[in-house]
Amino acid sequence: MLSMQDWNCALGKPLAQAVIRATPEDFQVDEVLGFEPDGVGEHTLLKIRKRNQNTAHVARLIADLVGIRERDVGYCGLKDRHAVTV
Repeated sequence: MLSMQDWNCALGKPLAQAVIRATPEDFQVDEVLGFEPDGVGEHTLLKIRKRNQNTAHVARLIADLVGIRERDVGYCGLKDRHAVTV
């Protein structure tokens, strides 16, 4: 079987190679808070790892799980759905 490197190219050999990322593990996001949680205050801080999940959907699941309104669940930012995010 021929590999792409064996193909004839009209403009000469390619100058670069690339890999197309195809899985959520190819794109990972780790949130940086900018502070260290001190365990004091009226809020609960959760560290959640999600894969292929929409941030708003996860917030809705948390709200339903603990019996609060969805708008009372805050998050640091919207992350890429098609990724592994923490």
